[in-house]
Amino acid sequence: MFAYMRKSALSSSKPSVKRSARPLLENLEERLLLYSTYGGTWVYGSRITYSFMPDGTSVGGTPSVLFQTLEAKFSQATWELQFQKAAAVWQAVANINLSQVSDDGSPDAINGDQQDDPRFGDIRIGMVNLGSGVLGETFLPPPFNGGTAAGDMFLNSTASWQINTDYDLETVAIHEFGHALGLGESQITTACMYAYYNGVKQSLTTDDIAGIQSVWGAPKPDQFNSNGQNNGSFKTPANITSYINSSGQIAIPSLRITSASQAEWFSVTVPSSTTGTMVVTEQSSNLSMLSPSLWVYTPPTTSVPKPIGSVSSTAYGATVSYTVSDVQAGQTYLIREFGNSAGDPTGGFGLEVNFGSASQPPIPPPNTVVLQQPNQGGGVSDVIVQALTAPQIITIGDLSEPGDVYSINAPRSPRANTLPVQSLSAGATQAGTTDAVTPLVALATAQPGLPAGKSAVAPAAAGRARSSSPGSTPSALQAVDATILGWKVTNRLSEFTKGNTKGLSLVG
Repeated sequence: MFAYMRKSALSSSKPSVKRSARPLLENLEERLLLYSTYGGTWVYGSRITYSFMPDGTSVGGTPSVLFQTLEAKFSQATWELQFQKAAAVWQAVANINLSQVSDDGSPDAINGDQQDDPRFGDIRIGMVNLGSGVLGETFLPPPFNGGTAAGDMFLNSTASWQINTDYDLETVAIHEFGHALGLGESQITTACMYAYYNGVKQSLTTDDIAGIQSVWGAPKPDQFNSNGQNNGSFKTPANITSYINSSGQIAIPSLRITSASQAEWFSVTVPSSTTGTMVVTEQSSNLSMLSPSLWVYTPPTTSVPKPIGSVSSTAYGATVSYTVSDVQAGQTYLIREFGNSAGDPTGGFGLEVNFGSASQPPIPPPNTVVLQQPNQGGGVSDVIVQALTAPQIITIGDLSEPGDVYSINAPRSPRANTLPVQSLSAGATQAGTTDAVTPLVALATAQPGLPAGKSAVAPAAAGRARSSSPGSTPSALQAVDATILGWKVTNRLSEFTKGNTKGLSLVG
């Protein structure tokens, strides 16, 4: 814990002079919403994909080692689950869908589509050596980064990763996903978006939720639960018989379970063209993180419908189907679709019903293709916007030197300041000076009273700034820096205390 905050309240003391009328002062609400946002988002929130970089994927010439590092401790299914749960946490409270896709190992920041590139996810997850003092780094979303590197996150291969204890993989994944979705740091120490790791945090605070909803809004109900419609009960099912096409099939995309307690009910009457079976499918695979659950009923003859059968999955993003045999033309059935609370109970899905003899293809994902765009500048609160225009990479020295306190000469204040940073001109050198140096991992905070254009980095405490040209051999950290010129960096308090392993920065 590196700072504390005190809630403010207006004084309620009585004046010494009586007045016939005076204004009343009320205490401020006992709630702090101190999230921050970058001002950038993905063009399409209906489907934002993520993928895991295969080992050997080039990150500025340095190979990612995500799989081999984590599988030295956990099974692939176990460590991937931590990222799946982290993605689901944000999907549950925002008007977005996240979906895991494959990754072909193309180099990071390769030319391609900004969103929905067929080779990998919009957000790619890798692991390289980030040095000491940092757990993860994330490239800002569009428009700050306009190409394939937007939203990509990297975890530190040298960190001692754990599950449900320090350093908890899900906790850090939640934080980095927050950045990839447009959130900055929170000033509230209990928030998942607080800049420093200070314990396991696997659920969002009200501040985190307010932050993500300020970017994306709250989850929106689908067509059957808006504009006066409500199919949340077997008494008010949505009749989808009219959706049957000439092949005897129904395919309804863009449905949404917005809360863990919600279920959607549908009714359908068997057409005369039926082949004797009815296959009902709930699909979230390739659409969202929803863990689907599906029940089929006969209509109620008295008070409640009679269940015929069910199928469910705990997987984050899956497809389940149930087949009813010997259906007869003119019979009516009820379908209940919802999310499995043992996995992810919320998110987008598609409904399919097949009365025909031909197989039915999956519902395709929405078209979210966005072509590569130029990186855009421009700063917002708590963000240093800097595009390195010269082929020089500036990093900060090692923070693991002996001593009781490893500091970057930052004030003990819960508030961060924006530090203007100048571009580096071609051929310029920065070795031995702190002018216009912004470390991309060890993040400096503006020092009160510091002249404009000066960095708050203290070489004696944080290590000397150094530069490297493209001809030199870059470190893994420099390779990350070199991958995307123009990475926007959050400007935050950064202080590391020897022996306090909960003081590592999460930000990138």
